[in-house]
Amino acid sequence: MNLPQGKVNSEPVLIYILSNARSLYSTRRFFEEGIKRGYKVKVYPPLALTLFIEKSGCKVYFQKQILPKPDIIIPRVGQKKVGYTMAVIKQFEMLDVISLNAIQAISRARDKLRSLQLLAQSNIPVPRTFFIDNINEIDIAIESVGGAPVIIKLLEGTQGMGVILAESVRSARSILESLINQGQHVLIQEFISESTGRDLRVIVLNNKVIASMQRTSIGDEFRSNVHRGGSHSNVKLSIESEKLARLATRVLGLNFAGVDLIESKRGPLILEVNPSPGIEGIESSSGINVAEHCIIYLEKELRLKKISKK
Repeated sequence: MNLPQGKVNSEPVLIYILSNARSLYSTRRFFEEGIKRGYKVKVYPPLALTLFIEKSGCKVYFQKQILPKPDIIIPRVGQKKVGYTMAVIKQFEMLDVISLNAIQAISRARDKLRSLQLLAQSNIPVPRTFFIDNINEIDIAIESVGGAPVIIKLLEGTQGMGVILAESVRSARSILESLINQGQHVLIQEFISESTGRDLRVIVLNNKVIASMQRTSIGDEFRSNVHRGGSHSNVKLSIESEKLARLATRVLGLNFAGVDLIESKRGPLILEVNPSPGIEGIESSSGINVAEHCIIYLEKELRLKKISKK
């Protein structure tokens, strides 16, 4: 796809990137591409913003000053105080600001259990998964997903955090008992031995696959995340994998997502759908300017919004 380069817009456009870490590659790349298009771009940590709500309207404050209403926000939801970050995104949504992803869709995707339920309900293949909150059900849960080894996941976690490989029933039982006694909610998932250390990351934007890569773990590390030291390479997706990635994103209501798939003996399975995917590895391995695609998509959405209001 040929994208226009360096277009300067006649009307000033204000973009807020909501990120608690300005130095992150993805935050920087969205900033750079917004500036390149002639926009005014600001980065605000959601945790540094305060919210004012009243009947006649809502406001967002930063350092005791009311922020001007932006045209567009790009949410980057991390692990720190997620509830507060989500409230900030909702506040901008109430102000009728265009967002790369809507708050409801972000919430669905971040909840690992709910997202799996929605995907399975839409006949999208996912790994066999058991949700457990009772130590008396541990043995039946392990048996139901095919026995050890099993993957244990906390309901919230990104970049491979909160994901544990239990290689035996004994170790799985010990880990699960400890987590459940701590009040954690956990998922037990089948271990796909034929794809150990390999998965696919697919970037979907506006119901189109714009980039993909294969991630491969290093050494004994079973998680293939780039942030865990995994390597990445360009890959051509099968028609089935591309269709599943697009469908999973659509089911969760996301405009922009990183979809993780794994190849199994029964075909590709959706592992999870990330509403704030990192783009460093996939930009370098695919050669696709993902940040630019996102900015241009948002630009078109803003143009349509202005036309509809005339």
